[in-house]
Amino acid sequence: MNINAIKDAVQTIDREVEFKPAGISTGWFFTLRHESSPEVQKVIRVFRAKITDATFKSKTLAYQNIIAQQEDDLRMAHVVTWCWELGDDVEAGRPPYSEQELKDALRDEKLGYHLKKFIDEEVGTLHDFLPK
Repeated sequence: MNINAIKDAVQTIDREVEFKPAGISTGWFFTLRHESSPEVQKVIRVFRAKITDATFKSKTLAYQNIIAQQEDDLRMAHVVTWCWELGDDVEAGRPPYSEQELKDALRDEKLGYHLKKFIDEEVGTLHDFLPK
């Protein structure tokens, strides 16, 4: 195998996954990107810079705020878009994807925990993002 073949072997692709809390089909599909994508790597670099800055300024109390914000920023970077099996319909509770809708869903007191856990689990395995 040569280096070009190795590059091709580790090239990740976005993947679509249905949100199924407790195994219940929702018809809500998320397109997710792998951690190696430029969009996710940018969020990671910004996080590292903030931590480094807080370290130099001895702002240890800022760490908790930075880390909490990082978790949501990272999840948002992993989500490319979403779609609904039955199509978008705001009145039926199926809003079209937007960053604001994603933020609202992640912050929702009932849905947020489960959605965060779903995203974290679905982006955790490199093999799932490699071409089949």
